[in-house]
Amino acid sequence: MSIESDLLDKHQASMGPPASSAEHRPAGVIKGATLNDFLKFALLGLGSGGAYALLASGAVVIYRGSGVVNFAQGSFALVGAYTYYELHGRTATWVAVAAAVVLAAVFGLATQELIMWRMRASSPLARIVATLAIVVVISQIAVLRFGDTLRFVDGFLPNGSVQVNSAVIIPAGGLWLFGIAAVLTVGLWAFYRYSKFGLATSAVAENQEALACLGRSPRSVARINWTIGAGLAGLAGVLLVPITGLDQAVVALVIIPALSAALVGGFVSFPLTLLGAAVIGILESETTHWITSPPGLNVAVPFAVILFILLVRGKALPLRSFRADRLPSVGSGRISPTWVMVGLVVTVGSLYLFDNTWSQAVTASATAALIGLSLVVVTGYAGQISLAQYAFAGIGGFIASRLTAAAGVPFPWSIVLGVLATVPVGMIFALPAVRARGVNLAVATLGGAVVIESVVLSNTDWTGGVQGTQLPSRVLFGLDVDYIDDPPRYAALCAVVVCLAALVVANVRRGQSGRRLLAVRDNERAAASLGISVVGAKTYAFGIGAGLAALGGGLAAFQFSSVDFTTYAPLTDVNFLMYAVIGGLAYNLGGITAGFLVLGGLVQVIIGYFVDITHTWDLILGILLLIQLTFTPDGIVRHQIDVITKVRRFLPRRRRTGLAPPLATIPSYRTKPKMLELRDVTVRYGGTTALDSVSLTVRPGEVVGLIGPNGAGKTTLIDAATGFVRPAGGRILFDGKPVDGLSVQQRAKLGLIRSWQSLELFEDMNVEENLLTASESRSMSVYLSDLVRPRRRAHTKAGLAAIAQFSLDDSLTRQPTDLPYAVRRLVGIARSVAMAPSVLLLDEPAAGLDDKSTGELVTLIRQLAADWGMGILLVEHDVSMVMRACDTVVAIDFGRHIVTGPPEDVRSDPRVIEAYLGGHDLVEDVGTVRAER
Repeated sequence: MSIESDLLDKHQASMGPPASSAEHRPAGVIKGATLNDFLKFALLGLGSGGAYALLASGAVVIYRGSGVVNFAQGSFALVGAYTYYELHGRTATWVAVAAAVVLAAVFGLATQELIMWRMRASSPLARIVATLAIVVVISQIAVLRFGDTLRFVDGFLPNGSVQVNSAVIIPAGGLWLFGIAAVLTVGLWAFYRYSKFGLATSAVAENQEALACLGRSPRSVARINWTIGAGLAGLAGVLLVPITGLDQAVVALVIIPALSAALVGGFVSFPLTLLGAAVIGILESETTHWITSPPGLNVAVPFAVILFILLVRGKALPLRSFRADRLPSVGSGRISPTWVMVGLVVTVGSLYLFDNTWSQAVTASATAALIGLSLVVVTGYAGQISLAQYAFAGIGGFIASRLTAAAGVPFPWSIVLGVLATVPVGMIFALPAVRARGVNLAVATLGGAVVIESVVLSNTDWTGGVQGTQLPSRVLFGLDVDYIDDPPRYAALCAVVVCLAALVVANVRRGQSGRRLLAVRDNERAAASLGISVVGAKTYAFGIGAGLAALGGGLAAFQFSSVDFTTYAPLTDVNFLMYAVIGGLAYNLGGITAGFLVLGGLVQVIIGYFVDITHTWDLILGILLLIQLTFTPDGIVRHQIDVITKVRRFLPRRRRTGLAPPLATIPSYRTKPKMLELRDVTVRYGGTTALDSVSLTVRPGEVVGLIGPNGAGKTTLIDAATGFVRPAGGRILFDGKPVDGLSVQQRAKLGLIRSWQSLELFEDMNVEENLLTASESRSMSVYLSDLVRPRRRAHTKAGLAAIAQFSLDDSLTRQPTDLPYAVRRLVGIARSVAMAPSVLLLDEPAAGLDDKSTGELVTLIRQLAADWGMGILLVEHDVSMVMRACDTVVAIDFGRHIVTGPPEDVRSDPRVIEAYLGGHDLVEDVGTVRAER
């Protein structure tokens, strides 16, 4: 949307003639009237900026108080707008405004108390979906109560004009709006900076438990902030609709530029948020004026701002403090051909038993199921929150239909070409995912969907004019499959395509590519440390997801003789994510269930035989989703699997063993001998020096210990060696060659592997899949071959040796969460060992282990060095363990090297005693270690 264009329409007399001719293009912007035009539209853009700033400031307040990025902020504005519309003219203006703000605030308070507080332990994805469900609920209530026609509302801001100079006269309303936003921004900044409540809000953002220990209730803080944030949204709605008109879709979509402005402020700074809103408003205004083709390009401005912010602030890999939140559980990808055939036969048979309404429902469900399956790949498997899948469907349908209508490409080849052409579009959308994740990515993809809808799908010059794209009859292999002539036949075709697509998605899950996606979804840092290309995995997921969605969009387009692409509204993406979450976001059947739940789909039609709920369907599903997220967030399919699992517990079953051969037949394994050298490595974080010219060497078959107190820089040294941080100085050599410029994945492929202090196991895969993910080749060809036939699981010699070395044969089919802690520790190390590293960097592998388990671990480490020929760098707080396991020990303190030498000498060094262990117990331990040796 563009607020400034509405301002211009309302005050055309004061704006002068439109600047659409060639002499008013940017080439002459530095002179005369053109400069005045530039100033005029910049000032008009401040009106947009003011509205965006109010919404964005409310979003910042909510985020600071609860950690939730509120996509329903635009819907709260809608509540305020409709309340003002109802009361304006019937009561005093100030009463109408106050009532609008209060009612919006009440909605915010109810959201926090009834939904968000109950979901405080849920993943960010679940909370995002909850706010999106609120968008659906409020929008549907508004449509039921007021309809979906545009309504005009009188405002209360001054209607006069402001004369800037002799040539620039602008309406005063926009400046008043921005002035109100600026004053409130200053007030919010001062309140949250200096008041006790503001300090408590900052504390909540840092650590809720710590705030609770100080006697302040995090719930109360979140409650007040949700109330304030929603009230600001209500005020924004009151000030906005007199300019734009009252339309629920337009008001709800203002959240895109508002969240873009909040991103500029990092969801923390009110002044920067105001600045971001002003810049977005001005850029939208200037773009509307200077660029007239293609129409709608001004809506791309927030998307461009999002991309710029993500590019500047984003990280290719998350920081060490990042913890992957628990995403919905994942299906196994196993399918039963028998049940698939039974389902397909029943579906096709039903088409000829019932009327055309049933055929229409099957077609709608099948095409929607393809979009649901695309969400399974992108969000379910890869963990990338995408709100652009319906837009991809629109692109696929647009390309396919235009190829047939304008170029005469026959059906179904036009659909195939549409899919192939949409895949690169999906890969382009993966670019923000490279440096963003979670809510930031959700904002970016929704912004991209708005751009596609406004610039491409709403452009009648490209879509066939006001009549839409006219399509000829459809013929497949000489058989008429036109939906108009034979609805059951076309519906049967769609059902067959869905079965094939579901098979492709299942193949991805069971193959190497699926394990890579799950590894990236579970933990990007751990995946990268195993040599998996995080960028490649995300790009692949978006590409496959876009192709599946385009397939659904193409089939949906050819259902009609005339295609109208204005139906691809961006908010429909919200509905599809809602359907997928209800079904089960990471299950094949969940994606298909999403198709059943679509408006006009099988479930709604079946219920419609008994009661007409067409106009309330999405409202009902939105309410059901909010309930489900509280109790069964993994979806219907997962719930049914749990029920079946409980039933099977009472039935006899065969014990499944791992795929490894008998351990006695497994030969020993030797790694390639390589040496790791760190020469005067320095690492700085801002003004803090974490490592100061530290040097060490790890030779083949040698165990080197690295000791130091907390904060000494031990893990930072591992991060620097493996590529997770970039040193400010020094050199890192591996096998005599510098690796400073290599990525994490490249170093891992050379044989420089690390383990993790916090394990970082892939919880959604069993032990065997964890080991396979590490040991499998990194060939890119599997991304294509897995679509057709995933390769049979096969452990490498190193993987089999790792299973034998760590005695994991009986644990291969178990989930990591089901294992004892000591075994989980072994699995974490075994996963790294399965890659056959030349040098293995162990980050506190004995953390949390008892003495017996620690002793067994020492034996394993010594065997890896002696039998495998690995060079091992051991970072450990258990100094006694280090002395027993290591050949050489390096001591550091405050990032500086203290001493290097044999364990006995290092432990007896006065500087080590003083810095680490302080006292006589150290000397006594030295004697014990010598006696043991």
